[in-house]
Amino acid sequence: MNELKRKILQSNFYKNIYSSQNSHSVELYVNSLEQGMQEASAIFQCPVYELTYKVIRDRSRGFLGIGGGKIFVRYTHIEYEKSKINMGTDKDYTSIDSESEDDNILIDKDTKIIIRVKRNGVFLKVSPPVADGKRIEDITALESKLIESGVKEYDSNLAKKILNEQKGEYEKIAEWDSSKSVYNAKLSYSVTEDKMQAFVTMSKPSNGGREMDLEDIKSLLENSGIIYGIQEDGINKSLEEGYFNIPILAAEGKPPVNGKNARIEFLVNVNKKIIPKFIGEEESIDYKDLSIVENVEEGQKLAEKIEASEGEEGTTVFGDKIETKGGKDIDPKEILGDNVKMSEDGKFIIASINGQVVLKGKLLSVEPIFEVSGDVGPETGNINFIGSVLVKGSVNDNYSIKAEGNIDIQGTVGKCDLEAKGDIMVKLGIQGNENSFVRAGGDVIAKFIQFSNIEAGNNVVVTEAILNSNIDADSRIILIGKRASASGGRLRALTEVNGKVLGSQAGTKTLIETGVSPAKRRAIDSMEKEKQELDMAIEELERGIKSLEQAAKIKKLDDEKKEQLQSLKEQLEQSSSRREEVVLNRESMVQQMEIEKVESTVSAGKEMLSGVELIIGSAEFSIRQNYKAVTFYEENGIIMSEKYRGEPKNDKKSNRK
Repeated sequence: MNELKRKILQSNFYKNIYSSQNSHSVELYVNSLEQGMQEASAIFQCPVYELTYKVIRDRSRGFLGIGGGKIFVRYTHIEYEKSKINMGTDKDYTSIDSESEDDNILIDKDTKIIIRVKRNGVFLKVSPPVADGKRIEDITALESKLIESGVKEYDSNLAKKILNEQKGEYEKIAEWDSSKSVYNAKLSYSVTEDKMQAFVTMSKPSNGGREMDLEDIKSLLENSGIIYGIQEDGINKSLEEGYFNIPILAAEGKPPVNGKNARIEFLVNVNKKIIPKFIGEEESIDYKDLSIVENVEEGQKLAEKIEASEGEEGTTVFGDKIETKGGKDIDPKEILGDNVKMSEDGKFIIASINGQVVLKGKLLSVEPIFEVSGDVGPETGNINFIGSVLVKGSVNDNYSIKAEGNIDIQGTVGKCDLEAKGDIMVKLGIQGNENSFVRAGGDVIAKFIQFSNIEAGNNVVVTEAILNSNIDADSRIILIGKRASASGGRLRALTEVNGKVLGSQAGTKTLIETGVSPAKRRAIDSMEKEKQELDMAIEELERGIKSLEQAAKIKKLDDEKKEQLQSLKEQLEQSSSRREEVVLNRESMVQQMEIEKVESTVSAGKEMLSGVELIIGSAEFSIRQNYKAVTFYEENGIIMSEKYRGEPKNDKKSNRK
């Protein structure tokens, strides 16, 4: 929406028109908004451009197949009559400043005379003119209105008084002549296909006939078998406002409420904080808050089964019941992992041993912890453990740890490989090389990372610095220390990269990519590498085939050369077929990556330095100058910048049940 349109819609001028007594609404079930506009246009006898609409209920499957696939929309007609718009002062609607209360925008309206003939009498209301509208005091105008309404006998003195005072209030000027009942307003009704709503339409009375009232409408509904959900307040309001020839909601059924499915509610923390707290005046890090272990004791309740509910029946406007569906039951045993069991009453999952509770996929388990009191090195050898590993020392060069759970290292990590399906925390830091890898299914948390390759299924959190490293995080890369910085190498995250300083004073190239899954980027890179290798192999095979075929023209090939030529052709066919497959897969993944792009940001709380190359989604931008406290984001294929959005927030993993 452009600013001009937004300002007009927000102005008091528009609000006055929209909320005036000259606006009427009708609510319809329609197959499309366009169809509804045509129907509302026919109801109000107005052009389509005088209508506005609001979607009350979008398409759904309906209840038990009733009323599915339609949109429930309220259409409103704004009736301008013969008024004109008078601008008291010039107004700049292109300004983006907030709207003032005094817009000086008025609608000119003449004196308005309204006569209502009801069961309890004839009522007259005279509203004064608005703005530069004309004040009407001519008694003939009033008499003309009374004649038009079929009212001949009335208190003429009171009527003249009301005309002169123009208070805008209804006053009774006569009794209704019941002999003119034949000219009363007529009532009709309609019911939606799903029998969940009934609408009543009242025609305008003539020749002294009266309007219908709540008693008349209730009688019509009752005689038609409509007995449930009568909307008395809404009917009274519509009658009071004098809605003629407009369907008004008279009754509404009660939709069925399906029961809630049974679920598992965890009683222990299976989700951990991944951003440490600052403590003390010097902003030191509270590593106790970073514990990646949730210890439980034998017999402790870990989760509870919440039973399914039955749901509530619905009722149509005819009083017919609509069946509901009860919630689905679940078997808690389906999420039982290792070292857990069900309680005797079948309501709770209980730990069978002391250990660490983990949720892997949908299985809840208690795993023992493998503890190394010193360093991982010659005395321990490489470690491969089905649970979690706690190392109270460091991990020496050329050793590795592989864990089905988490890895918690109190010291440093050298040129070695770490792999965990859970989280990896290194209290001091990681100093690897181009051949060492740290891979975690969850978070990687460290004081610093240098010359390393890191892959995390969730976040990478660093409290000091990242130097010349390749970091992939399927969620966020967060640098949160007082001097936290990243320079050199490549940082790839799905949703966010956030640090104090990004880039280096020396202008060292630092590539930062967000908005696309790093796993998909790795897969595309791998396929591109395979394609290049296949291209080289195909070129080599074609040279070999060409050489043998040229030799065959000069001299007949012996059996060995024939077999070699046939083998080369088969390899060429296989390589070409594989290359075509790789190219198609790569193109498919690139398209999928484009579809799955997410909103993402790159933020520097203190400074973004020149030399940083940004890729956000599919947009690219090179930092050629230093930026202070800045956040970059992608909009419509262009990388934009704004004031720093602030420190990253804790991002807890969602429960998986």
